[in-house]
Amino acid sequence: MSEQDAPESDAALSDDVGPRRVDCQRCSEEFDWQEDACPHCGWEKAEWVEEGRYGLAGSS
Repeated sequence: MSEQDAPESDAALSDDVGPRRVDCQRCSEEFDWQEDACPHCGWEKAEWVEEGRYGLAGSS
């Protein structure tokens, strides 16, 4: 499997390198991760980043 064919890792997504097509966490429509919000439903990726993966940021 070439590097181009490799699945995107969370680390690669956090680097915001190049257009990264991801599924929106609210509506599941694909959008560019470098955008601040999903153009389909308005979900803001900052909401997900602040809460941590699966909303577990404040669960310690």
